[in-house]
Amino acid sequence: FKNVKARDHYILNYKLSDEGHLGSSSKPGIEVEVDESTNTYTFTFDVPRRSSISLATLQPNAWSTFATLNAAVTSKTNEFDQSGLTMQWRQSGTEEWINIANEELNIDDKDNVSANIKGLTPQATYEYRLVYNFNGTEASSSPMQFLTEAQTALYNGGFENWWTSGKVVYPNEQGVTFWDTSNPGSASFGGSNTTSTTEVVHGGTYAAKLESKYIVIKFAAASIYTGEFGALVGTSGAWLNWGVPFTSRPTALKGWMQYAPQKINRVGSNLPAGAPGENEMDQCGMYCVLLSESLVVNNTKMEEFPNWETDSRVIAYGALPAEQNVDSKGEWKEVNIPLVYRTLTRKPTHLLIVFSSSKYGDYFHGGEGSTLYLDDFSFEYGDSPAVQ
Repeated sequence: FKNVKARDHYILNYKLSDEGHLGSSSKPGIEVEVDESTNTYTFTFDVPRRSSISLATLQPNAWSTFATLNAAVTSKTNEFDQSGLTMQWRQSGTEEWINIANEELNIDDKDNVSANIKGLTPQATYEYRLVYNFNGTEASSSPMQFLTEAQTALYNGGFENWWTSGKVVYPNEQGVTFWDTSNPGSASFGGSNTTSTTEVVHGGTYAAKLESKYIVIKFAAASIYTGEFGALVGTSGAWLNWGVPFTSRPTALKGWMQYAPQKINRVGSNLPAGAPGENEMDQCGMYCVLLSESLVVNNTKMEEFPNWETDSRVIAYGALPAEQNVDSKGEWKEVNIPLVYRTLTRKPTHLLIVFSSSKYGDYFHGGEGSTLYLDDFSFEYGDSPAVQ
């Protein structure tokens, strides 16, 4: 302040404005009001909250061959126009950026920006950034790097590896814990009902053969599942440790099956709705679950079994379609079980796959002699996962 006069009153107001822009043509940055009757001079400095355009890249959601890239406009001027936004990405170590046009971006009313890209390489490093260019104004976020997921193969999906301990047959290499069967229970009463076979094979040398049997005092469905047999619960069931460590996100379980169901001649109790009755054809069981933790179940307490449709630990779930759960007439039929994800952002920690020659075998319900052959199972890693 210079040349200040006696008895003059100076008032300085600094105001934060949501929309103001210092020096804009529509609203000056400084306003001066003079009240000559009182010699009062009021200076108003309109200080904008957003004085420049600032962009940020946020954590992406990267799968094995596709990713959702996330970013945001963190500050902007009055002249900001969403049409000036684009996104760029490239594999790390390459020079040329690949542009994602503005019309391909998803932009919400809070200036959060996302884009989907496909055709990526598993376990490769990429980077991306958000770019603004409009009416001579340019801005760019710092690049964000991300690593695509691995496409973990299904161990022994062709059921080529088997070993035997006593009467118990295991579908793994010796020393490997991945698949287990109902054999530790059935072997206690007469022998394994899940075995390898070289007679009915789709590919390679071996396939898995699961046959439902009546063993001494109980009907026993044959099963293969990922996890470990825990302990027998009397003669009525067993504790099962379900799930093996697994962090990839496949989109489907595929393989080959032969199924020869028999009419149900062993009737269980407390059956769930929809179970076939006596003298109706048996059904096989086949499902895959991606979980946020391993499970411990007691198959003598079916009321405590997880509800796959509602359990919060389920990341994705898929089961054999009803139209494929029929007699294959001695022919190999291809199996395709899409995994339906509850969320596309949570990652699993464990994998559960269950195959059974009698779907309701846990209720001691099924047909003696129902036989399921399995071979050449694998995961598919697509770029369009199903979502519930």
